[in-house]
Amino acid sequence: MALMNALTDIRYWVAAAIVVALAVGSLGEIVSNLVILVLMLQMIAAMQGLSFHRKDFKADAKPILLSFVSCFGICTAMTLAVGALFIPGNGNLWYGWVMLAAVPSGVSVITLSLMMRGNRVMSVLALTVIYLIALGLTPLITTVFIGDAVSPLEIFKYVLLFIAVPLLVNIPLKKVKVNRDAKVIFINIMMFLLMVFSVGSNRDFILGEPDVVVLILAACAVRTFGVSLVMMHVLRKKGADRDNSVVYMGFAVWKNSGLATTMCLVLLSGIPEASLPCVLSLLMESVWFAVMTGYVRKRWPPAGDVQEEVLASG
Repeated sequence: MALMNALTDIRYWVAAAIVVALAVGSLGEIVSNLVILVLMLQMIAAMQGLSFHRKDFKADAKPILLSFVSCFGICTAMTLAVGALFIPGNGNLWYGWVMLAAVPSGVSVITLSLMMRGNRVMSVLALTVIYLIALGLTPLITTVFIGDAVSPLEIFKYVLLFIAVPLLVNIPLKKVKVNRDAKVIFINIMMFLLMVFSVGSNRDFILGEPDVVVLILAACAVRTFGVSLVMMHVLRKKGADRDNSVVYMGFAVWKNSGLATTMCLVLLSGIPEASLPCVLSLLMESVWFAVMTGYVRKRWPPAGDVQEEVLASG
């Protein structure tokens, strides 16, 4: 049981990945192809089994809209704001911040809604809508803020590869029953590999510029802990629906840092430090999730026991 708990705990995998990455370093040009494969497998596994009724979209239209605003409004704006502070010191880091701001939320927002006893059904619906919109919005954001540094068509191609393909692959897979622990362990392994590849590619910069790394981590802390604590205070004070509110908080702080990291490594291979904000954001988001899960349930407990949702095919 102790071994299974460790294998399903992302914190152990992240810690192990950092140690391995700093010991091994960069694996060379093959990294770009490896991260593409790893992220695709991770996205397919994370989305496997998710389905719903079409009528649910209409019933949850307002919460879905607010989730979108949280993701591409609050989270994107905050990411660009903290990222802009690094332009005078190291303009190459700005590319990474823009890529992070442009991608949709992480699929783990669904896991967050379950752990924090939020509205899991709504989180699934909102995430689906957000990912579909991201097919056009992600290339647009990168074009607006970094211009021709990366071709919008290249961005669109990889957004299709990492979002549309997993969604399509999961159509025949949604009725396949997969053991939850096995799926979580597989996703954790993919995250471990992604961290090893991405942190390893930035090892020299991380060890050579520790002051910059600390500043990026501080910015990531503001973007995650700062935003979520303010949102929780405001939403509680306004008497907002608690189950939906914890989902909004997730969308407001949790970007798909793995996707952003991969796109930096693939599309900005000539600027290795560009992926650093995405890599460190991934670390901070993991810490945020570990801390806030218990904090939110203690400071803003659910009204009753979490209901069992049945996500039927639509």
